[in-house]
Amino acid sequence: MSLAEDKLDIQMLTQRYADAVMRHHADDWAATWAEDGEWYLREEPVKGRANIKKTWEAAMAGFPFAVFLVQPCIIDVKGDTATSRSYVTEILATTDGTSFRVYGCYNDELVREKGEWKFKARRYSRLYQGPVDLSGEKVPYP
Repeated sequence: MSLAEDKLDIQMLTQRYADAVMRHHADDWAATWAEDGEWYLREEPVKGRANIKKTWEAAMAGFPFAVFLVQPCIIDVKGDTATSRSYVTEILATTDGTSFRVYGCYNDELVREKGEWKFKARRYSRLYQGPVDLSGEKVPYP
């Protein structure tokens, strides 16, 4: 596989992740992760695809409506591993009817697993969370 094909496959993996969030489709979302993946939302990672999926399902239960948009990512491929960085915009409506916007950044480690790119580790940094009008707290890029 060429470098260009690897980069396109990784971009499509990121898009499949976002598409599954928009559709609230847990199986498609979980399929983007390596079996032994690690999801860093806070300090301690959630480890393993099955645990990551359970955590995501519990979190998404609080958001009956979610817009999740991902910007093109920076990708560096080294054989069967890669790193990437992408930026996301989320507009979320909660079960109690409130809504807010989140901007964030994912720094990822990827691995080719059975011929397909998967997320090995995703580290999320929140850059903004607050009202849609952006009057909330803004956090500089880490």
